[in-house]
Amino acid sequence: YENTVKSLRYAQEAGVDAVEFDVQLTSDNKVIVFHGPKLPGSDLMIYDMTFEQARAFKLPYGLQMPTLEEYFKQAKKCPEISVVLEFKKQKTLERNRTMVEQAMAVAKKMNMGKQVEYTTFSETICRMIHEIDPSAKVIYISTGVHVRDAAYAKSQGYNGISYDLNAWMNRPEIARQARELGIETTLWMANDYEVIDWAILHDIDYVSTDFPAKAVKYMTGVKEYR
Repeated sequence: YENTVKSLRYAQEAGVDAVEFDVQLTSDNKVIVFHGPKLPGSDLMIYDMTFEQARAFKLPYGLQMPTLEEYFKQAKKCPEISVVLEFKKQKTLERNRTMVEQAMAVAKKMNMGKQVEYTTFSETICRMIHEIDPSAKVIYISTGVHVRDAAYAKSQGYNGISYDLNAWMNRPEIARQARELGIETTLWMANDYEVIDWAILHDIDYVSTDFPAKAVKYMTGVKEYR
């Protein structure tokens, strides 16, 4: 199940370049690894639960929401694989800041260094990340037709942009501009071969997928053929 230590281990074994995961903030202002906000098979929301309640909640297959420390501990077993921490936007500016400060403090404490990257849909959170660590690698996520171009991303100090297929198909010139400016590009979600093919043909640097083993096998075969 996504965002668990088991899913991270699976992706590591598949030989991916990076693993994206999400963090949320509980009602008592503690960071936890979870996509959310709604808990699977229930009407509960992660922001209405305490940290202890969230940890006690059983995910599918009897799995547990990991702490950020647990997730990073597994990540460090494969230092060549980046972990991309996505900050999920919270209800208030204060909760956003608490979440970012806590998570980045854990990354610093555990010496994650260049292995950890940060991503979010919120430009406010992007700025918070750079306020704490100007050298942090930040990837801005967006969707739809009206997305930021690579020049804007460069001006904001973003290292990468991550857009869905709709955005890339409507603005394919951004990929070319990004290459010229040294901005990394990612396409999400690439859960079928046709989308991966589109990304390869348009020189997108990375694809994000729910099926890492299949994607790695397919892209390795395409690379060898080319």
